[in-house]
Amino acid sequence: MQSANEVRLYVSLAASVEPNNNYQYDEPYIVLKPKALTLEQMQTFPHLATMSAYSIPLTIDMRSVVKAEMVALAVDTEGNITAGTKVQPAGLLDSLFATYAEAKTLGAEVTADGVQFDLWAPSAQNVVLVLFDGAKKERGRLQMALDGQSGIWSLKTNKAQDGSYYRYLIDVFHPVSGNIEKYQVTDPYALSLSMNSLFSQVVNLDDQQLKPDGWDELQRPIPQSNPTKFVIYESHVRDFSSLDQSTPEAFRGKFKAFTETDSVPVKHLKQLSKNGITHLHLLPIFDIATINEDPTKVADINMPFSQLCEVNSEVKTSSFSGDCLSSLTIAEILARETENDTPQTPRVQELNRLVSATDSFNWGYDPFHYTVPEGSYSTNPDGKQRILELREMVQSVKTDIKMNVVMDVVYNHTNSAGPTSDTSVLDKIVPWYYNRLNPQTGAVENSTCCSNTAPEHTMMAKLIQDSLVVWARDYKIDAFRFDLMGHHPLSQIKASLKAVQAVDPDVYFYGEGWNFGEVANDRLFVQATQANLAGTGIGSFSDRLRDSVRGGGPFDGGDGLRQHQGFGNGAFVQPNEMSLTTKETALHLADLTRLGMAGNLKDFQFIDAKGNKIRGSELDYNGQPAGYAKDPTEIQNYVSKHDNQTLWDNQQYKIGYDVDIQTRVRMQAVSLATAMLGQGVPFTHMGSELLRSKSMQRDSYDSGDWYNRVDFTLQDNNWNKGLPRVDKDGMNYEIIQQVIQGSGVNAQPSRADMNVMVDYYLDLAKLRQSYPLLTLGRGDDVIKRVSFHNTGVDQRPGLIVMTIDNGNTVNDLDPNVDAMVIVINATPRQQKVDLGLSGLVLSPVYRSNLAHNTQVIDNEISVPAWTPAVLVKPRHNIRSEGIPVFMN
Repeated sequence: MQSANEVRLYVSLAASVEPNNNYQYDEPYIVLKPKALTLEQMQTFPHLATMSAYSIPLTIDMRSVVKAEMVALAVDTEGNITAGTKVQPAGLLDSLFATYAEAKTLGAEVTADGVQFDLWAPSAQNVVLVLFDGAKKERGRLQMALDGQSGIWSLKTNKAQDGSYYRYLIDVFHPVSGNIEKYQVTDPYALSLSMNSLFSQVVNLDDQQLKPDGWDELQRPIPQSNPTKFVIYESHVRDFSSLDQSTPEAFRGKFKAFTETDSVPVKHLKQLSKNGITHLHLLPIFDIATINEDPTKVADINMPFSQLCEVNSEVKTSSFSGDCLSSLTIAEILARETENDTPQTPRVQELNRLVSATDSFNWGYDPFHYTVPEGSYSTNPDGKQRILELREMVQSVKTDIKMNVVMDVVYNHTNSAGPTSDTSVLDKIVPWYYNRLNPQTGAVENSTCCSNTAPEHTMMAKLIQDSLVVWARDYKIDAFRFDLMGHHPLSQIKASLKAVQAVDPDVYFYGEGWNFGEVANDRLFVQATQANLAGTGIGSFSDRLRDSVRGGGPFDGGDGLRQHQGFGNGAFVQPNEMSLTTKETALHLADLTRLGMAGNLKDFQFIDAKGNKIRGSELDYNGQPAGYAKDPTEIQNYVSKHDNQTLWDNQQYKIGYDVDIQTRVRMQAVSLATAMLGQGVPFTHMGSELLRSKSMQRDSYDSGDWYNRVDFTLQDNNWNKGLPRVDKDGMNYEIIQQVIQGSGVNAQPSRADMNVMVDYYLDLAKLRQSYPLLTLGRGDDVIKRVSFHNTGVDQRPGLIVMTIDNGNTVNDLDPNVDAMVIVINATPRQQKVDLGLSGLVLSPVYRSNLAHNTQVIDNEISVPAWTPAVLVKPRHNIRSEGIPVFMN
């Protein structure tokens, strides 16, 4: 618009900004004046800093204008239109209203004399409260009043009470349709919902009837002052019990399953807890948009196949239509198809896609209402029962299982946006505010997967903060894991943490600090990414250790899946036969693994594979600094989580076909040991200790119980149940079949093999909890105490030797030992190490044969193939001089 004679803002409360027959506009307009952005404005909107800016006269009441259709048009000297654009109002709404609104209480609050309703909708032309009875029949409508300063519509009424259902009837201009829309919308601040989220429900979370006995006195069982003492176990409510026969049928796949103290899955969790697993991480448990909560409208694999035909009409026109009269279950039909599943006719995935369209499964990364428990996880999804049952689950996990509870939260996107979608809530109430828009096109950004939110806007940040406080205060959640945290401003995450810690000082935050999308490289704001988190105490997942141990990246396909070997599965199997390039790559993986085990600290110093003494920030990881943390509490070290192939499946791509099953199990343990015996915060995927498989599935977010099954009875690890879904893994079908056929029985573990792996995992967890030197917590302590040996250009490939000092030169952290040595032998050969350190013995914590035959003779440590060995120097009343640092 720089060449325009005049720039005008046309305004119409009737949404009638349209040209007449002469291509002129008759609506009122405001003349905009060119004006340079202030420094503060450029800092607030850095991506707009180079664009032309215009000002609106202060005499204009923009609080009224924001309710109208707004179109900016550039005209030449003759009044002809030369350019035009719709207006994105978010910044204006923040500057006009948010300062007054962000401190207000929103939602429906039960009071002594009625219910107070408050909805922030500054651009709405009118808002009416619509009340419904228990049968969801309309009872009446009540006009709400607007506070012009805050943009909040309010009403206090005694016609509603605790338990009342309600919606808001809103008149608002929506730029997508170009119309004044009139629709009923649920409350984004809802705390309870009807089945399938069609109606919000008034609820008092302090109601004693919604609290299990002893709820108010409930305390967390595990202190949270030092997160490196955590061992986090990532679970999913449905996976945990959906097909477990020891769980009552009505509770399978539900919150209530965690309260069944004698079930096989709960007994397994108790065993994990007893041996040092501290936190149960639950994939999203808030209201999920894509699961049908009506049990009569779903078909899960344990149901008759005829049920699938009833709820999914596509089955009747598919090649499986002949099974609609069968007496078999869906699972039995799937099992039948596995026998002849081939890349040419991948029947299992074809049928499973029909199942996934109408089953009860989803990971839950598709939020609908952020502060209501998911209804499909309750025995009664209609109303308040879900609140009580979630609290019962939390209480059982803390008091009986004795773990803290982590909640996976997804505030970076909504399931949908726009005026027509049934699962659009925020964007219907305040159009073009809560979702991040492309500055040129006005389209909602979707780099996350769906409709990105805009946490950089004040009231979206408030919604997030208020929601987190409810989960921490009213549901006693101990820690929060943020999905795609890098799409949030760091300032917003820190402010939310401060608000949550005001109600619980020891709450811990961690998340995915990936840097991508329209926000990448701090384009819109300083992001909550890995590179920006040092010193905040907020954790992030480290892809450095993950990729070095697993081999390759999470999105590898084709030959790369087999060729990119990692530290934990064969990169060092034949070091004498490696090419120079391959050896350099393998040794670089070892450096990344060492740094990961040192907490991925940017200031940690060690000798790299080239023989140079470097800091962690100087080690390369795909063109960026490998080390980025200040303290190990800021690092989630992991080699497997819900994303991508399970550790077992990934290993099978990399491992030679002739490797026996016992060695494969030890490789799994070696991989896990890099996270469990290092200085970060260990994070493990449910079933890693069971050799869990998803039949090579890369992304199983809605692939149902067939691929996601976890069997705690150890009858089956779910390997080779049919080719995975074609849209995610179709290009890998040939190599998957090669791996399955080539490995044969070597990749199919028995119950005995799984039991061995459980014992290995328990030993790793017990070792971590037994030695304070493994959980230092502070970066300066790690730098003072931790050293690596067998480094540099002459190192023996595949051997990591880490020492941790507790001698006279440092503060005493463990009265029982003077030093520790962790040796990880990721080779098929016995390895011997002499550190010149006397008095070392294998840790007595081991109960399995994980480190069996590890010996110390005349100061020489001998470690068998594929073994993580922890040795200690016991203290005999007098502290030793410790161990020298930077030995090689």
